[in-house]
Amino acid sequence: MYVKPIQVPFHVLQYEALVRRLNPCAAHEDIRSLYKRAIAGYRGERSMSYPLCYLPEEDFRIFHNLRLYDGIHYFQIDFLALCERFALILEVKNIIGKLTFDTAMLQLIRELDDTLDIYDDPISQANHLTDSLRQWLSKRGVFLPIRNRVVIASAAQIQVTDLNNDQIKKIVRRANLKSELLKINKQFTEAHLSAGELDKIAANLLAAHQKKMIQPFKTFKIQSEQIKKGVQCPNCGATPVEKVKQRWICRACDHHARFAYLTALRDYFLIYGPAITNSQCRDFLNLGSESTTRRLLHRTALHFDGNKKSRIYYLSEEILDEKANWSINLSK
Repeated sequence: MYVKPIQVPFHVLQYEALVRRLNPCAAHEDIRSLYKRAIAGYRGERSMSYPLCYLPEEDFRIFHNLRLYDGIHYFQIDFLALCERFALILEVKNIIGKLTFDTAMLQLIRELDDTLDIYDDPISQANHLTDSLRQWLSKRGVFLPIRNRVVIASAAQIQVTDLNNDQIKKIVRRANLKSELLKINKQFTEAHLSAGELDKIAANLLAAHQKKMIQPFKTFKIQSEQIKKGVQCPNCGATPVEKVKQRWICRACDHHARFAYLTALRDYFLIYGPAITNSQCRDFLNLGSESTTRRLLHRTALHFDGNKKSRIYYLSEEILDEKANWSINLSK
């Protein structure tokens, strides 16, 4: 079963909000490029749901996008499948073009449209993750065989520089992952954990997860004045739409929406963080009424500190997700 289901990573949602909200500037194309690369990676990871469903649900605890701290650095695992007998790490790559695994120089070379790109070696990455997870578990008294595979989610042409290198056996195409998973599952027969210990370590892993978050203004050297304000039309994307009584009306396409402001607050949350005052909310949503803004914040905030004009609300990611029925636009 999935302990941590397949979901769009938080930092990818941040990129998407910035692409939508940032006015044209030098950083905009850099952010758009990061977003396209990140969402392509997520698409590849999402495609793992089919082969992974063939692992016995009652035996396995599966984590997507698990990010742990080893005491010095964070390490991020695309997929971790954990059972009483072993653990399996999947490092997923969704890269198009001709891919050459250079086992001597420990690099991945991508050829596409007469362009050569060099990436870190995914096999070395998977081995490093295996070592990091083994150390993380051993510090908690858990000793479990750990295996890893590099999954190529795209239809890329693959070649290797040394066919005799045993490490290349870790490379698996998505179409072959089902049979590879079943083969690995049959290789391990001895249990190293009890059912209770498995559930305990799964809970510990989930509790230790730290989502990756970017700091837009620090990372990309942008200013708050460069962020577009206002509620965007969910139909045509025009900004801003106007609040008229209980509706938000787009003058560009005449679309009416009752909860359009939720996506705007979601963008604020992703770009600025959860803390927001009534004044900041009015400014971002282009609202004039303090009382109207207060009602909106009470619907979407988890809690608040302070009184009256000094009050700071803390937007709830869960409430915004649920009410806005948030879903990323994967067609971009």
